[in-house]
Amino acid sequence: MTQIDTASERELDRLIQEAGERLLHYWPGTVVKHADKQLKIETKTDGSPVTCADIESNEILIKGLRELFPGDGIFSEELYNDPALSTQTRVWIIDPLDGTKSFVEGHDDFSILLSLCVNQSIEFSMMYFPARKKFARALRGRGATLDGVKLEVSKSDAFRERSIYLRHIPVPDEKCFYDAWMDAGLAFLSLCRGTLDGIVMRLIHHQEWDLAAPVLMIEESGGKVTDEFGNPLQFNKGPIRYGYLVASNGILHPQILKLISQ
Repeated sequence: MTQIDTASERELDRLIQEAGERLLHYWPGTVVKHADKQLKIETKTDGSPVTCADIESNEILIKGLRELFPGDGIFSEELYNDPALSTQTRVWIIDPLDGTKSFVEGHDDFSILLSLCVNQSIEFSMMYFPARKKFARALRGRGATLDGVKLEVSKSDAFRERSIYLRHIPVPDEKCFYDAWMDAGLAFLSLCRGTLDGIVMRLIHHQEWDLAAPVLMIEESGGKVTDEFGNPLQFNKGPIRYGYLVASNGILHPQILKLISQ
């Protein structure tokens, strides 16, 4: 287990909240009447959007992490990532704005994801939802919390109504499937809270920064996360080589894996 001391945790809290406040200065949503800067949007080579808010949040996080942990590597969506990072023991994996499309459309389910990877295993993670002021954290072997309250997956041994979320997969006309769009970060958190029983995501443009923090959060809430073959996920080993992320309350994992082959 990797220890993050109390002083470092406080600094990480401050850092991620500072980045969240910067995002809100650009966010066009209506829940928080906060935006006072013009949001500039560009398109990446893969067709996904990137905004000046992504970039500024990224700069805040990287500057802070380099000051707090000068010997650690940093792997970020908005940074050139040297392949040599895979040889480092400790690497911070960050997504300065998870759910950029949702953010641009004014929805409040966007988040900031931050995690520490040690020897290919995620040992510490944070998920912050600035517009909702929701803060989740997990430490390997110590559990996960949302605003200080322990997170626990459901104990359901059968599919409940609207409890299985599918992403980039056709949704069957059955009551157990959640039939509306949800940003991935909120979906993962819903599984940790026991609202959802399972998630199956076909990975199209997803990278490690989308997955690392939520994976530990789910595991430390009592759930399970694997690829489509039931193998546990490892990080900081180069490009993702699996096609699906499958997450569940653990009890239903075998049944949820079968959804991919149907």
